[in-house]
Amino acid sequence: MSDARSAIASIRRRGALPLLVCLLYAVFQLGAGPQWTLFPDSYRYARAAEQYLGASRQEAHREALAAFCTSRAAHRAHDEKLQPEEKRGERAIRSTEERACLDRWADAPDITTGDPRYQAIFSSRPGYPLLAAPFVGAFGVLRGMRLLGLVTAAAASLMVYGLLRGAGLARRAALTGQLAFLATPLGWWSAQALGEGLFTVCVLGILWGGLLLFRRRSVPGAVALTALSYGAAVLTRYSSVLVLAALLAAVGAGAFCFSRDRRLRHAGTVALVGVSTAAAAAVVAAMRVWDLPSSQVTLQDTFTHHFTTPDVAHPWSALLQLATRFWRDWAAQQIAAPGFLLLTALAVWALARYGEGLGGLALATGVGGVLLVSAHPLVQEADRLAVLMWMPVVLGLPLAVDRHLAVRPLPPRTPGEPGEDPDRPPRQRVARAPVTATEAKADSSG
Repeated sequence: MSDARSAIASIRRRGALPLLVCLLYAVFQLGAGPQWTLFPDSYRYARAAEQYLGASRQEAHREALAAFCTSRAAHRAHDEKLQPEEKRGERAIRSTEERACLDRWADAPDITTGDPRYQAIFSSRPGYPLLAAPFVGAFGVLRGMRLLGLVTAAAASLMVYGLLRGAGLARRAALTGQLAFLATPLGWWSAQALGEGLFTVCVLGILWGGLLLFRRRSVPGAVALTALSYGAAVLTRYSSVLVLAALLAAVGAGAFCFSRDRRLRHAGTVALVGVSTAAAAAVVAAMRVWDLPSSQVTLQDTFTHHFTTPDVAHPWSALLQLATRFWRDWAAQQIAAPGFLLLTALAVWALARYGEGLGGLALATGVGGVLLVSAHPLVQEADRLAVLMWMPVVLGLPLAVDRHLAVRPLPPRTPGEPGEDPDRPPRQRVARAPVTATEAKADSSG
């Protein structure tokens, strides 16, 4: 037992525990079997990756379709073997389903629709397939995209840990954030063969850079980190960047002009506003110069079932009605099972009370998730589009844990043992003094 404790203590001292968490996460994910599968969008990203590797459009279609059909057939066979009336073997089910899938789409331009407007929605987002190309080239579509999902999920979890440590949290509290990330839809969708993983990494890079700017740490480097993260995010999902950049610019401007905390009124905050405003302006300019698909196109895609029916006359009015129905239903579901609401309430409280710059960034990201779902309020897509709504939970709960660690009395020390918590930077221990007069009085009387 003492040897095990010594080994754990050694891992903690070396800062290897977050890497160990990533390793265990990868092992668990690889054991998920056919629970991991390709989505229709994954097929299009795989096809684009194959084309970036030099394949023709038809060759890329065949490779991506073969992987898609294999993946979906395995998933279907897994589901059917759990049914009590199923008599066929799993191998027979997989073979039948795969052949039916290939026969259906072998000569089609796309597994959904070949409409140029629909294809433009994906061709205008090259970030994820460009990242996937070397993985697909080295390991094939299925293995390559699965490995990439593990890499993006693990990288994002490490960024959560690093961001929280940069915010001054103790190692145990930052590790709580990493585990929360992997346990929530943020982690699950980051591991899928979709652009969510890369986009989440970019968002965390933006938040990390924004936090450094708020706290006036390494301002040139923080500007570079924020700008590069915005650039990668634009290549992945430019429409989402437009929403997020506008919100973060508003948070920065509000902090500079109206915040009671004078420590936020400095050049770093102005730099965050400038970078976010420039990112939003760049997206608007790019949409006009290169005629990228706008919200009008995506709305028609939503209400025409991928352009298979005539365009609707008033898409914005239809969106308002659909979004109203969606959020009413969502609220009813949350009331019936309020886990997310309770976690969010606790996280918002912690961010508002102890956020010190991180609170505004995290809350703005959560609001961005709400707006993204409102712009595309489809039940079958909501869980994926709403992942940013979990960002306040992932970044806020560790603040509550950190506060608990800060006020918790230290155990008795043995002779010669250092008196300070090695998990907490010295500067932050000073900042953890009681913040109210009542707490200060209680502390002094103790």
